[in-house]
Parts: sequence; C-alpha cells; structure tokens
Amino acid sequence: MKPRRPLMTHQSEQIDAVRKAWHDDPDIGELADRLHLIPRETEPACQWRVVGEVPSIAARRKATQLAREALATADVEDDVSLEPAIRESDESLAAEVRSALRAEPLLTEVLVMESGDRPPALAQPWIGVIASDGIIHFGGWVPELSLAALAEGLAWETGACRDVRNLISYQPLNENPDAAIAEAATTLMREHPRLGDQPIHVEVRLGEATLSGTVSDDKKWQLAESLCWFAPHVRAVDNQLEISGELT
Repeated sequence: MKPRRPLMTHQSEQIDAVRKAWHDDPDIGELADRLHLIPRETEPACQWRVVGEVPSIAARRKATQLAREALATADVEDDVSLEPAIRESDESLAAEVRSALRAEPLLTEVLVMESGDRPPALAQPWIGVIASDGIIHFGGWVPELSLAALAEGLAWETGACRDVRNLISYQPLNENPDAAIAEAATTLMREHPRLGDQPIHVEVRLGEATLSGTVSDDKKWQLAESLCWFAPHVRAVDNQLEISGELT
C-alpha cells in the first residue's frame, strides 16, 4: 500500500490547477494575478474560498465557476470583491442604497430602515441597510425571493459597493428561484432609463440566464448583459439580444 500523500502537497496541486484554469481563460487570464484560492480546513472535507478584487460581477462569478470546475466540487465560496466604479464614504453609500430601495415601486410596501432603527412588527416587511468598508449588508424579511434579489441588484447598480451580503429572509420558501432571479433582472432592465422601452426577455434555468429580444444599439446590448449579472445567483449570461440599429 502506497503511503498517503501529504495534504499540503495535494492542496498545492489543486491550487496550481485552479491558477492554470484562470490564466488559460480568455476572460480571466489578465485578472488571474489578482485572485487567490485559499483552503479552509473543516470537517469532513476541505472547503475553499476565492478571494481578490476584479472589475465586474461577471469576472467574479466566472473565476469562482472555473475554480469549481478545476476542483470538481461546488464547495467553493465566492469571496471576491469588486473594484467600485465610483468611490463613496460608507455613510453616503448606505444612504444611496436606501434611496434606491425607497424609489423602487415594487418595494413600496417594504420599510427601508436606517442604521440603529428597531425592526418593526412581524407583519411588516422590512430591509435594513448597513455599509462597511464599501460592502453593503442587508437584513430583514420580504414576502418573496424576487424582492430580496431585486434589493441586491439595486445595490450593485449604485456602482460604489465592493460586495453585497444579502441576509434578507423571504417567504414562501418554495418559490421557484430561477423565476425569482429572472423577475429581478427583468425589473432592473425595465426600470433603467435607457432600457425601459426595449423589448427584452429574460429566462433563467439553473442559474444560467438567457437574454432575447432586441435593443437599438450595441451600448444597450452591453448594458442589458451587465444588469443581468446584477441579479444574485446568476452563474452565466447568454446574450442573444439582436441589435435593430434604430435610433432612440
């Protein structure tokens, strides 16, 4: 019987495999040196975290997906942060997110709370917002998963947050998650001033989103794809939108 290979050697080989997958990928290759795979020893198995900083949610999620494929396990935590497009203080960032939530028609029945407020009675849906080191932390509860997903998408749309920690609970628990993600992405596009009049359809299957319909130019084509990534739990985006070439 051969002696068991030391665990550290095994981890090194796994880390090397992930780093090779990152460097070989055309979308992640230039970002590979910003990313790190960190082992976390737990029982009964070893878990992993992907950490670092990248410029987009698409790059963040693809880097984690590549790690999962290279390791042949889904037990990889996405702990990558984003380079914010704009810089704001935590106080200003939290205030901007609260303002966006309060302006959203689908959240009019949800109480958006200030930091330090006491949660309302159990019958009142609510969302608490705190910003720390550029990271938005959500708490509270809403009636539907799609509303929790929408809140997260609105936070990402500010362009100033590095990450979103979404701990909003929701009911009913048996809601179709793909349908909820599609609804959140559709709402983000429908209410965007540049996309509200564009006939865009979003379908999500097992976390993979497909965009269909038409947009008037390539900038709207790219914007729609970017907004789709803002919906949580999206693992991939297949942008099948056609460009009509009509001026709007």
